[in-house]
Amino acid sequence: MKVIYFLLGVCLTFSFVVAEEDGFVPLVKSGAGVVWNENGKPIDGWVKKGGDAVFSIDKDTLVGKFGEGVDTYLCTEKKYSNFILKFDVKYDTDCNSGVQFRSGFIQRNEKELISGYQLEIVPEKDTANIYDENRRGRYLVKQTPELQAKIDKTFKKGDWNEIEIQCVGISIKTWLNGEKITDILDMASDDGIFGLQMREGDQGQIRWRNIRIKELPATPWIPLYADKKIGDAAAKPVGKWEIQDDGSLKGTTESGQPKDGLFLSNNSYKNFAVKVSFKLIAGNSGLYFRATEINKPHWLKGFQCEIATGGGDNAGLWEVDGRGWVAKNSELAQKVFKNKTWNHIGTIAIGDHLTTFLNGWVIVDIDDPKCAKEGKTGLQLHGGGNQGCFFRDYYIMPLDDKTVELIRQR
Repeated sequence: MKVIYFLLGVCLTFSFVVAEEDGFVPLVKSGAGVVWNENGKPIDGWVKKGGDAVFSIDKDTLVGKFGEGVDTYLCTEKKYSNFILKFDVKYDTDCNSGVQFRSGFIQRNEKELISGYQLEIVPEKDTANIYDENRRGRYLVKQTPELQAKIDKTFKKGDWNEIEIQCVGISIKTWLNGEKITDILDMASDDGIFGLQMREGDQGQIRWRNIRIKELPATPWIPLYADKKIGDAAAKPVGKWEIQDDGSLKGTTESGQPKDGLFLSNNSYKNFAVKVSFKLIAGNSGLYFRATEINKPHWLKGFQCEIATGGGDNAGLWEVDGRGWVAKNSELAQKVFKNKTWNHIGTIAIGDHLTTFLNGWVIVDIDDPKCAKEGKTGLQLHGGGNQGCFFRDYYIMPLDDKTVELIRQR
């Protein structure tokens, strides 16, 4: 057993007892700031943000108690990317709480707000579901009656509940008392702080214990084009590609040009996530993935995550020189597409599983055994007419076999 000591003021000593686990270390380390010193300031490593909720130590637990003002967060100063986080939680007085992860701070209406993923901690109802705080403003797993029944059955009211969060690249999973609650793919943020939350209100007290973390190997985003710099990619000889003053990449083709214009990766990728921001000027474009070069006007054979005027086809999967439309969700894509401004599109490909995103919404999520398993990624300008599109923030996250295995297990 490890005994971790905390000093409160100059004379009181407390201890947290954390069981030995392979690769795990206490997130609350010796001398770290979940304890307030005699001057009312946090000890090194943590900082309190927001309202006036009080965090203190009681024997082997960290206690959060409601306070005046807005939501209060006890936040790590360090950012974390890939990890397994475990802790136990119990209510003394029911309230709405949570743990932010891969989060940061934004300014809105002259206020500093925390923004990012939040694991909900609400008695029975939503515990271990994921809410996107001050960003998309919604649960990332639909609150179905089946999910509610599962959480209600698993949650231990008036007792300790064990929570686990696993983040590996674009994979996020949560467990409540050993029961998996969420298992999603998402690319909104890949690192950030932790924040223990006390919601605003007139009551509420919650306890945490055994807060420990195992950090996992990084899965960095590799720039293909970003900040006026070209990475592992090159423009093909059709179309005009110009770097703009604002850092974006403008691609255009002229009327009568039968061949597609391409900004294509030099390397091929097997399992990965890829994303880009775009603003369409005219015509039709796309984000290619698992594509191979062929001697035809469109130059590539493989999948295209569609970029098109009108909105409805965006983030649909079109197989060029193959099956044509494989999957799309026109109603949702039309709803979330932003005309004449920047949109954000992306694809995750792991084996046969393909997922596409448009402005933070999952558009397609399918298993496709017929899909190509490897190929290049690229930006397309459709041939056969006047085409034009701005691109920026074009990144790929390659996923090696060990990472894929970690995502797939459990």
